[in-house]
Formats: sequence, C-alpha cells, structure tokens
Amino acid sequence: MKHIEPIENQTLFLEEIEEGAVLKNCEIDSNQERKLLSGAQFINCVFLFDDFSKTEILDCSFSHCEFSNFNFEKAILYRDTFTACKLLGTNFIQAGVKDTQFSDCLMTYVNFSDSKLTNVKFESNKLNESSFQHVQMKKVSFERSYIDGVDFSETALKAINLSSCEFTMIRIDVNLATGLKINQFQAASLISSFGIKVVD
Repeated sequence: MKHIEPIENQTLFLEEIEEGAVLKNCEIDSNQERKLLSGAQFINCVFLFDDFSKTEILDCSFSHCEFSNFNFEKAILYRDTFTACKLLGTNFIQAGVKDTQFSDCLMTYVNFSDSKLTNVKFESNKLNESSFQHVQMKKVSFERSYIDGVDFSETALKAINLSSCEFTMIRIDVNLATGLKINQFQAASLISSFGIKVVD
C-alpha cells in the first residue's frame, strides 16, 4: 500500500486537493460556489469559508476540525467520518447523509431538519438542543450521547434506540414514536413531558 506524505501547515484551495490527500494543520479556502470533496483526510484544519451548501463530500474524514455555524444546507455527505469536531449550531437542513459517522463531536444546536439520514451513527456526541424535525431516518443510531432538548417533531422513531443516551427532556410526536427504545429512567422523564404524572 502506497504511503502518502501528509500536507502540513499550508494554505490551499479546496479545488486543489487531490483524492487521497492527507492534510494536517492546514488552512482551506475555496474560490468556487459549486464544491466537491472526495477521498481526503483533514486533521486539525481550518476552513476559511463557511458555506458548504449543495457541496458533495464523499469518502472524507475530518478530525479536530471547526465547523461551528457552517452551512451544509442541501449538501450530500456519503461515507464520511467526523471525529472530535466542533459543529455548534451547524446547519444540515435538507442534507442527504449516508453511511456517515459522527463521534466525540460538539453538536449542540445542530439542525438536521428536513434531511434524509441513512445508516448514520451518532456516537458519544453532545447533541443538546439539536433539531431533527421532519427527518427521514433509516438505520440511524444514537449511542452514549447527550441529547437533552433534542427536537424529533414530525420524525418517525421506529427502530431508534436512545437507551444509552442521556436526557431529561426530548420532543417527540407520540403517534410517530412506535418502536422507539428508551430505558426505564428515561421513560419517567418522557411521560412527565406530556403532562402525565406518575404517582406511587
């Protein structure tokens, strides 16, 4: 297997990045509205633009990168990984996300509303106050994540397992919650959020 020397401490344009490139501590800019990223690794990189709307991001990995308040509206993300990244308030509205994993990321206030998530794994993230309104979810998993205040309104939660996550309150539609899995401690919190009181 060919060893690829990483590109370190440089400023370069997104359009220059070749498939298979490994970038460390780089600054990334872009001079095109229509963007495509494929097969690259980004480690502790800084992006000098925040608009990834309609961008295709395929087979990429991002580690310790900053995406807070970035715009990924209508973006396509396939076979990507985000590890220890900051995605505070990031917009994924109407995005298509498939075969992608988010691990150890700060994702408070992230917005996935009206998106389509297929085979997406959220593991050990802080997702508090995030929005998953009207999302099409298929084979989506939430593991050991903080999800307090997450809004699942208008989203079917069949086969979704939240039992390893931590929350005191989430928003769901009861008529779309058939098949949702939670633990017994979460059940009491969820019941109380509907104004139902549990008495001894």
